Amino acid sequence: MFVTYIATGIAALSAVASAAVRSGKGEVDWISSSSTYESGKPLQMAIRLVIDPGWHSYWSNPGDGGMKTSVKWDLPTGWSAGELEHPLPKRINGGGLAGFGYSGTVIFPVKFSPPPSGEGIVHLKAKVSWLTCDDQACVPGKAELSITLENGAPTLTLETKLINQALTMVPREHKQWGPLVVTDQNGQLNLKITMGDGKNPNPADYDVFPVTPNTIDAAQKISFVSGGNVWSAQVPKSGDAAAETRELSIVLVPNAEESPIVLHWKID
Repeated sequence: MFVTYIATGIAALSAVASAAVRSGKGEVDWISSSSTYESGKPLQMAIRLVIDPGWHSYWSNPGDGGMKTSVKWDLPTGWSAGELEHPLPKRINGGGLAGFGYSGTVIFPVKFSPPPSGEGIVHLKAKVSWLTCDDQACVPGKAELSITLENGAPTLTLETKLINQALTMVPREHKQWGPLVVTDQNGQLNLKITMGDGKNPNPADYDVFPVTPNTIDAAQKISFVSGGNVWSAQVPKSGDAAAETRELSIVLVPNAEESPIVLHWKID
């Protein structure tokens, strides 16, 4: 399927995306928030994966099994792509393995940077790989996608709203949260979060996900308790964890309409 956008009242071939590709138990396509690009200015795009009913795919931390969705880009000279961002997942249990992932439709935002002197028509390509599972089996999927963009002023697409909604579900750092401090002791991790001044939320209002794979047991719920402006939690390590934990990132998800927060800890 080829889509032609109309700009300033004149029919113009502004952006052409390859048709959605079906593979395994899902279908994937490449969408953009603008049908054109501006030289030297970031362009927000995304990979959209539609998963068959009864099946699920995986988050950046898949948990005890599975594989995160990944992309290999083939870009013109001077172009670069940021990280494929993963929106908040849900807890899943496939075949008795605890994990984190998605069902239905998931949109993975990614920001592109055109070169400052870019002009004319460009052709971008990508190879996408993912894994879908149900309670009985797992089926890999892969696809080769492409999108063609013409240089010009931004022209919003029908997918702009969908991408913006996905971006609100991507965890971000927050200056009033942290630092996160982790102590590795006797097969468990002790977590502490120090709140900023005037920040005193209720831990019960937050769900918590471990971002770093093979650190915290995926089947265990992370429950913080508060003592003044310090939260603390104890969680068992994953069976695949290293002898010494040297880094950990977690996501805190508020019940209220507030963006998810990511906190990082690392031994230098």
